[in-house]
Amino acid sequence: MSVRDILLLAAVGISLPICFIRPVFGILVWTVLGFLNPQAFSWGIAREFPLAQAVAVATLAGFLLSGQFKRLFCAEVCLLCVLWLWFTVTTLNSVDTPELAEKAADAWFRWGFVSKILLMAVVSVAIINSRARLRWLLLTIAGSFGLLVFHALPGMILSGGNYRVYGPDNSMVADNNAFGLALVMALPFFFYLTKTESNRHLKWFLGLTFVACIPTVFFTYSRGSFVGLVVVVGCMLLRSNQKLVLIPVVLLALLFGTFLAPQKWRDRISLTTDTQEASASSRLNAWAYSWNLANAHPVMGGGFEAFTPALFAIYAPNPKDVHGPHSIYFGVLLEHGFVGFFLYFLLVTYCFLTLHRIVKLSGFHGDEQSANYAHMLRFSLIGFLANGAFVGRTYFDFYFVLVVCVAILKQVCHEEWAASADLEEDLAGSDAPVIPLPNHAGV
Repeated sequence: MSVRDILLLAAVGISLPICFIRPVFGILVWTVLGFLNPQAFSWGIAREFPLAQAVAVATLAGFLLSGQFKRLFCAEVCLLCVLWLWFTVTTLNSVDTPELAEKAADAWFRWGFVSKILLMAVVSVAIINSRARLRWLLLTIAGSFGLLVFHALPGMILSGGNYRVYGPDNSMVADNNAFGLALVMALPFFFYLTKTESNRHLKWFLGLTFVACIPTVFFTYSRGSFVGLVVVVGCMLLRSNQKLVLIPVVLLALLFGTFLAPQKWRDRISLTTDTQEASASSRLNAWAYSWNLANAHPVMGGGFEAFTPALFAIYAPNPKDVHGPHSIYFGVLLEHGFVGFFLYFLLVTYCFLTLHRIVKLSGFHGDEQSANYAHMLRFSLIGFLANGAFVGRTYFDFYFVLVVCVAILKQVCHEEWAASADLEEDLAGSDAPVIPLPNHAGV
């Protein structure tokens, strides 16, 4: 057993009783284990030990004993639960459908995996019940991906960018495409948390990570992530009131891509719109297969893990080219039908509407931090939708964490704004002077 294994197991072991006593700590540890995935950097037993499950069990036990269930009754949690229920229905249907039954064991395994993500997402909404806790969750997400960016940086520099950057082994971001997607979604976190944090050291870390994140996305060699990066940075440029900060970074990135990137990278990106290239043709074949199967099973789709050689032989234009969905859109359509597609993107749409309302009301209440948080989550969701069109990460845990953050931010804002209104009414009815309310910029 290596020293890394001993330290990691000891750290998680010590944290378990704390997770039980203070479930909010458990959510933060679970987030680190899910995103940073420190177990991937060990070499022995810690690499295979179910650390995240141990933390989740302790956190759930502490949450159930706390009895803090009131915050679960919100629209985002209801939509998550409806989506979860539909996933269960489509799985049951696929098991009982002869054409789909061969993959029953794999389907139930995937259902269990997704259910764990959704369970922790729902519980997080109840546990993260204050602005301070939300801030710690956001910083934990940004810090986890920031450390991965700086971990990749030396290899990028020493190789001159000639090798692909990958995420931690055995994680949701292990391959280059998924890692690129995660970094595109994390980019707005680095930018907007730099604006909201008052700690000078945190500001420097987040600002440097924002700059370093862009070339890291380049060197995943993921063309979908390149498209997602362009979309996210473009949207941030259009909507941000700090264009003087963003424009130099964008120009530096363009300079890098034009003159400093290796020819290997430029050749890869130049194939982005080439439909005859092997990867692109596989993607188009998988999309055609997904559409054909969804039309054959329009209500419930094919259920989880519907990408099998037997089904490709029936529904794919090229039955020998068996691949995953290469898209969140076709992935959810294929596996859960048009109903599942509607429910999945109803949740996305509701999140956008919620964030739009928060931005508008934040201006009325002078709550600059909430407005920045809402912009950050909105651009991260845009990154998921843009990059996700080319990556098969329909059940990406980062996406569901974004939904959680939207629900928490909405509840925190409503509570604080209602309390502020009550305070102003009380002060207006007395002879005391009205004290300006803080904008939480330094919370």
